[in-house]
Amino acid sequence: MNVFTKIFPGIISAVSLFFIPFPALSAPVQSPVLLKQIKWTGTSWFASPIMHDLGTGETKIIGTFYDIIVWDGDGNELDRVDRSGRIYTPAVCADIDGDSIFEIVVASSSEVIAYEWKNNALSVKSGWPASTCSAGQCPETRGLAAADLDNDGTVEIAATTTQTLKAGAQVFVFNADGSLYQPAGLSFQAWPRYNQDGDDADVNGPGNHGFGCYGLNVGIGNLDDDPEKEIVVTYDNHQINVFQPTGVSMLASPWFTNPSSDYLGNRLNWGQFIRWFDPQVEEDHYHTHTGTWPHPLYQKWMQWTASPPSVADLNGDGKNEVVGVSNVEMDEPYDTKHHSIMVLEGSYGNGAQSAMRLPGWETLPSSGYPQDRGSRTWYPPRNPPAATIADINNDHKPEILYAAHDGYIYCTSATAQQLWRLDIRHGRAMMHASEISVADLNQDNIPELIVTTYGDPENITPGLTHGYLMILDNGGNILFDIALPQQGTDGNGKGAPAAPTLGDANGDGNLEIAVQTFGAGLFLYTIPGSAANQLLWPTARGNYLRDGAAMTIPSKQKVPSMVPVNFLLLHK
Repeated sequence: MNVFTKIFPGIISAVSLFFIPFPALSAPVQSPVLLKQIKWTGTSWFASPIMHDLGTGETKIIGTFYDIIVWDGDGNELDRVDRSGRIYTPAVCADIDGDSIFEIVVASSSEVIAYEWKNNALSVKSGWPASTCSAGQCPETRGLAAADLDNDGTVEIAATTTQTLKAGAQVFVFNADGSLYQPAGLSFQAWPRYNQDGDDADVNGPGNHGFGCYGLNVGIGNLDDDPEKEIVVTYDNHQINVFQPTGVSMLASPWFTNPSSDYLGNRLNWGQFIRWFDPQVEEDHYHTHTGTWPHPLYQKWMQWTASPPSVADLNGDGKNEVVGVSNVEMDEPYDTKHHSIMVLEGSYGNGAQSAMRLPGWETLPSSGYPQDRGSRTWYPPRNPPAATIADINNDHKPEILYAAHDGYIYCTSATAQQLWRLDIRHGRAMMHASEISVADLNQDNIPELIVTTYGDPENITPGLTHGYLMILDNGGNILFDIALPQQGTDGNGKGAPAAPTLGDANGDGNLEIAVQTFGAGLFLYTIPGSAANQLLWPTARGNYLRDGAAMTIPSKQKVPSMVPVNFLLLHK
């Protein structure tokens, strides 16, 4: 069983024998039709729902709020598990140990828990839960991703926490049985990181130190020449790191060396230096060691506090890059000026380009200034600017889409050109958008974009609508803009913060859209005339491993006139 069949088995079994014309004639996209509102779910955060058959052959809908709730494809509740802590980050869904029993893995408070689906109910898998406590503290776990790191047929789980103590750890990796992952043959403990053991205490002189991962801060993909996958983590200390499965940080290019007098000229790894907005600042500081020491009073720096990293091959050379959307700050106290997309090369060959900006991405595409929050200190919460990476223009190159805090959705080409942006604020003083899902909604093999919005709680702006389901074409034009039929009175906000999830929930051949809200439950819509022919980014972080990896995009020269559905859906 390959990884794709582990995370989307219902789609493979239903359509893998068929071929879809490329392109195909079809009717226009039809308006979403509300099938059901499921109430009494509790509060949703950014944990996008799941549509999966859990090995039974019949699709289930899994909602992750504070409770984990499993419904059948028509929205009838099958089971519910009460969690005392919120489930902030999207849950993983896969057969993590290859025993044909599917698991739902969630992060709640300071625990990661794997639940098996057996006898039509959820039960805690043996060996779980696993703790993410460290240094005497138990911070919240807000990032989760999974992959078969070492290609042994089992899936490892990576989790990131809000730990801020220097002696603590932000990144944990667990085996399928809930134990800490430990590759064979190491003389030091691989995980968690940073653990001030092995490679952390004094590597390259200063060692590695982390600080707080506050919003979906982990992605996984292959970023070098070996077959194992790497773990990418973004931190609230202006740094981004790439870890080998051993927990060792990947070396950056020899171009980057330490400017500190204590370690002058020492080579740096990815996690040992701040990323600055201006490439000249990085050259002066880390390469030539000239000029004054940079400072946010005078230069902009990248702030990765809640920036989900992704892995993708943007230039089609067969080598992956790290893609992240960062807040860019300046001044004291720090002030976010805009969001910017940064694309950094992996470590291939002799590593000469490792952590360097991908050519053409020296100047970072940027958003506008964030919306004025006024007295809104925490609510509504800002959305983690998770990048959606998919070929939405059928040009065999991926586009990058994200929702910025200025109230716009941005679409950027693989060559760093802004293609379009769309205002999603609906005239409101404060509105954010979810991560953007991508699927073909009328079987013409041209994808549409699906996004939800949210905004002020009812006690801030009573009576105003903030929750919308929006369907866009690939040029950013609004096809449908539907107010959610109930806005809710949750004190965190109104609307739907988590990425909508698409799939054929009820087996009728049409796609359904599952929308989780702050306080109005889960809405289930159907799209008449749609099908599961092209699901490019159907849920948060691209798939149910939540690894932030882009789908495979075939080269232009190799695309046949008839493309098999399972090829279009392949996960890289």
